Amino acid sequence: MEDGIRIVFKNKNTVIINKPVGMPSQPDPSGDDDAMSKTSKLLASLGESSDLWLVHRLDRAVGGLIVFARNKKSAAALSETVKNGKMEKQYFAVCHGSAGEGEYRDFLFKDNATSKAYIVKTERRGAKEAILNARKIDEQSGMSLMSVELITGRFHQIRAQFSARGNSLVGDKKYGSRDTERRTPALFSYYLSFMLFGKRIIAKARPDINEYPWNIFTEDKYSIEGDMQS
Repeated sequence: MEDGIRIVFKNKNTVIINKPVGMPSQPDPSGDDDAMSKTSKLLASLGESSDLWLVHRLDRAVGGLIVFARNKKSAAALSETVKNGKMEKQYFAVCHGSAGEGEYRDFLFKDNATSKAYIVKTERRGAKEAILNARKIDEQSGMSLMSVELITGRFHQIRAQFSARGNSLVGDKKYGSRDTERRTPALFSYYLSFMLFGKRIIAKARPDINEYPWNIFTEDKYSIEGDMQS
């Protein structure tokens, strides 16, 4: 482990880590420690090649699984997988209220001035279709624990789509949460699955269930069927 970075899976082509909340995925203007640099340093400490390529991102405020490519060939293949929507990504989310299940389909517009995504009623210039599937795992204390499968990967998609339905993620003040106990959105990337060079790679993780608001729900609610495969 390197300052909160934990390797979940690695082979000669990829490395999948569990990124801490509050850490950017790659170097940014803040100059803060980032997941890509930390992972590279960790691989070097293991005597391995430290070269990495970014193929997708997690918001700084979101923790969980992120994959880096370890050579140009796998970077090209994974970038194409992401572009074509062939990387399966699932998240745990805790939101306010009793959230609805099923498909959420909206048009999302990103406002660069506010760095925020907005739902628009009809397709317009700059708006992109956003689709996810939501499943309710449990409901306790006026909050819902959800499993969310991203079909498209838009800016702040989960946060904006839940907020638009009156179910802001706990701690997500940017999208309407008034919770005073958490400072970041209760959102965690717990599952990644993709094909690479004819083999399926599956990685799984779970949030710190001793941390609020994850601790509102019992440990068994975070069980993920099956074992990690490669």
